[in-house]
Amino acid sequence: MSPSLTEAIPQDLIFSEKKTMVTPIEDIQSEAEPVLEPFSAPALVDGVLDDSHEVDTHTQTSEKILAIFKPYLLTKSVDANDRWELGATKFISVIRNFVSKGQTVQMCLPAFPWKSANKVYKVLGTLPDKAEELALKRLNGICGAIGEVYKPGAELLIISDGLVYNDLLTIPDRDVWAYGEGLRALAADSGCTHIRFTRLKDLVNIPNLPDKLEEITYIANASNFRRALLNQYGKADLDVTKEIAEKDDTRLTYCGYTRFLENDLRYIFSVGGNRSGHKYRKDVKYVAKQMIYRGYAFGVAVKQNFPDYLRLSIHQSTGEHKISISLLPTKTSYTTPWHCSVALLADGTFTSGPKGDFEDNPKFELVYEKDGRPSYFREMETGAVVDEDDY
Repeated sequence: MSPSLTEAIPQDLIFSEKKTMVTPIEDIQSEAEPVLEPFSAPALVDGVLDDSHEVDTHTQTSEKILAIFKPYLLTKSVDANDRWELGATKFISVIRNFVSKGQTVQMCLPAFPWKSANKVYKVLGTLPDKAEELALKRLNGICGAIGEVYKPGAELLIISDGLVYNDLLTIPDRDVWAYGEGLRALAADSGCTHIRFTRLKDLVNIPNLPDKLEEITYIANASNFRRALLNQYGKADLDVTKEIAEKDDTRLTYCGYTRFLENDLRYIFSVGGNRSGHKYRKDVKYVAKQMIYRGYAFGVAVKQNFPDYLRLSIHQSTGEHKISISLLPTKTSYTTPWHCSVALLADGTFTSGPKGDFEDNPKFELVYEKDGRPSYFREMETGAVVDEDDY
């Protein structure tokens, strides 16, 4: 972060943003997960079972499938594993619904909205980069691991929530479109054959849309999509403050929103003059509550459009209603690719954090894509050459 930006922040505005801890190489080697964690696969299940063992086999297979998620769980809280147990019965029931019919297990994940508004300190640009590539491969790997224990396998539907919130954070509709298109191209180029995508437009009913939306028609209808979401699935009298106070999942999501908003918006709405640190934090909480309000409508839309899908989430939760997972194979608190950058360490593992931390560390150099876009950082080691194809 440049000195001028640091000096521009009054002392009364104290953020909880932490510097990325780059773990010593010898520690990371033993702790870091690869993009696809190894899994000892039991025997394949064909879905064609004899009646006498049908019930038990279906349940056992569903339990094996659920167990695959454990290494991928979001572990930001000390009781993450305990929370995981709370929803196990429900998740097994959802999975068993597919297994008993010999169908592909269908999962959905609302995520991948856009790159953070904080281009100064957190992310490298507006388009997907190495962080998204790692996340997509990790998600595709989960589906692949399920296919090792259950022959029909699994598919993941990524539901972009970019247009739900972007205007609240001053992110242009055009950036949301470009990010989504880049993500789809990246998934195809990376061989992520188990992943599908859908957008907000597919969840709402708007007449007279073109059969296929392109950039111009997508942007022209962006406000219509948001309005339709709230009209069709929103709750006008929703008491967000009460929801936060009484529902643990909502409170956890709200706290996550306020943390990232404080860090993201300070470079857009600078503090000083008529905007004190206290006023800034108050306004940030207002925006976070607006996100909760819209998120409620979006959650209803997802549930009604995909009622039988196994629900994954990138947010910390109670574990009762959705499986909260980390999207990156790293050990830091930065677990979503649109809120951070990644760095390839000399031992071949990755770490994640704000780009500003890597820029300030002379051990790291910036690596670019073939088209000239910055993609990730790489740890330099005297006398050693890292093969970029080996990560």
